[in-house]
Amino acid sequence: MNKVGFIGVGTMGCPMAANILSKGNDLNFYDPYVQEDNRSKLLNLGGKYCTSIKELLNDRDFVITMLPNGNNVKEVCFGDNGLLKQSKKDYNYIDMSTILPADSISINKEFESQNIKMFDAPVARLVNNAIDGTLLILVGGDKNKFDTIKPLLETMGSDVVYCGNNGSGSKMKIINNYMSIVSNIVTAETLTLVEKSGIDLDLAIKLLTTTAAGKGHLNVSYPMKVLKNDVSAGFKNTLALKDLRLALAQGSIDGIDLNTGKSAIKSYEEADKTNYKDLDWTSMFNFIKEKNNLI
Repeated sequence: MNKVGFIGVGTMGCPMAANILSKGNDLNFYDPYVQEDNRSKLLNLGGKYCTSIKELLNDRDFVITMLPNGNNVKEVCFGDNGLLKQSKKDYNYIDMSTILPADSISINKEFESQNIKMFDAPVARLVNNAIDGTLLILVGGDKNKFDTIKPLLETMGSDVVYCGNNGSGSKMKIINNYMSIVSNIVTAETLTLVEKSGIDLDLAIKLLTTTAAGKGHLNVSYPMKVLKNDVSAGFKNTLALKDLRLALAQGSIDGIDLNTGKSAIKSYEEADKTNYKDLDWTSMFNFIKEKNNLI
């Protein structure tokens, strides 16, 4: 049985803490802003509500934070009554918040200076996954100590992935969210264009899910081409630019502001002035890397 201290039992944190309890672990929890429903739920499952971080730390082997932002994490760690101001040092600290990777790295250095092992382990997926314990958990920290925390993390997630040294879990989470959040806007703009164009929405969705548009480039085009170091022309960048211009023109006719398309066209127009114009559209991966001095 693990003895866990959990700080931050909000929308995601509460079901995560509940899963720790339901797997037979001992749990103290602390959250000065806790909703009464969440507090009652965890108390009914056998959790102990603490009124201070000092009380929460008592005889704990693990401390987990699940907080809204980096400033909250820093306050819990470095505040006047924070974790690092307490005399107890013999625990593993796991921050599961989504914060700036640089903050994860700097916080780790402070814990390291007090001989406390820290891991960043932000979560991916949704609230329902937090409820049923099927989160994706992305871990950064000492690889040799990863097995120490993995069983505990598996009470909350079905996929616990070691990503690298401290900060790597946070970096992978930000990378995942960047693609997902930007793709969300492309999807929203695309379906708006569908509706404005008078195309049946169900028909369009059915068709889009059969191409790279809906299946995603990481599932379809990239593995077949650029990730195999093959950028010979399948669908040329110059043709992609032509078609993107057509889509933006149609959006203009329909009165739709396709902002993500307007942003993307700048890269295609730059590439069209180079030898990339006649290469496969997946070669844009190399083009972007070259612009950022990675090639």
